[in-house]
Amino acid sequence: MSDGEVRKVDKEQRKITLRHGPIANLDMPPMTMVFKAADPAMVERVKAGDKVRFSAEKVGGEYTVTRIEPSK
Repeated sequence: MSDGEVRKVDKEQRKITLRHGPIANLDMPPMTMVFKAADPAMVERVKAGDKVRFSAEKVGGEYTVTRIEPSK
């Protein structure tokens, strides 16, 4: 899982903007970008400013958050 901070949540489009550290499985450096939420309930559980741990994958050509939880 990777560490990140929620910057924006678009409930209508089911997207979460995250400022994140490296994402090893995607060979991605730290940056801020928009991810699709795999489960619509994910956008209800987070808000801008939340510190989170998350997993992401490329699904159907889109970077998608497959798991997200509050940082401890």
